[in-house]
Amino acid sequence: MEKVYGVNPVKIILRQKETGLTKIYVSSGRGGAAAQEIIDLARQKNIPVEVRSRQYLDELTANQNHQGVVGLSKTYSYSDLDTLIANRNKSSKFSLVLILDSVVDPQNLGSIIRSAYCMGANGVIIPSDRAASITATVVKVSAGSVLQMPVARETNLSQTIKYLKEKGFWVFGAEARGGQDPRETDFNCHVALLLGGEEKGIRPLLKKQCDFLLSVPMAGNFDSLNVAVAAGIIQYEIFCRRDQENIS
Repeated sequence: MEKVYGVNPVKIILRQKETGLTKIYVSSGRGGAAAQEIIDLARQKNIPVEVRSRQYLDELTANQNHQGVVGLSKTYSYSDLDTLIANRNKSSKFSLVLILDSVVDPQNLGSIIRSAYCMGANGVIIPSDRAASITATVVKVSAGSVLQMPVARETNLSQTIKYLKEKGFWVFGAEARGGQDPRETDFNCHVALLLGGEEKGIRPLLKKQCDFLLSVPMAGNFDSLNVAVAAGIIQYEIFCRRDQENIS
């Protein structure tokens, strides 16, 4: 079973049509409107709620900041690549897929998935080795959005990129320096946004497969942005520069 903890992540998941939650624990003495809303939503969806001691929840989450609320969900199921590609947001006629090359920090992974969901991405692709996977921390940091959007786990990112190109995607790689300004880039196409790991960025083999390289302009004299921050900025530029349809 997977664990989802924290008031907002659990609440956001409960508001979805399909939650995947099988049980919710609330710590004894955990009152307030937020906790009561979680209990009410769970009852509406026939999800059992149990009151347990704070110590029990601490042990269940390995002393993470659960805020007195923990949800149990089915084991996370990764998407296949074709399902992810087909999951285009209805607000645009173009797809957006994120490829993460060796992002190892679960906090960064969760943040990237959250921004991808907010910016209407089809989904996120991660490597099966030497990278962060979907954990309770990722679910919490993503505010539950990882449970609402496909994440594919692929063995060979080079082959994955070739497959995406065959499907009509253009590959944009995020580089610290030397790339073109996202504000001056035409994103009216199917975009595969490739982001490198925290230590070394995009690996040379994958960089060679990029059609374009992007760099976020910075005023400060610093090496690079955090990968999750860069992902959010570039995705926002893609969102703004595209011909959006049906945006409410």
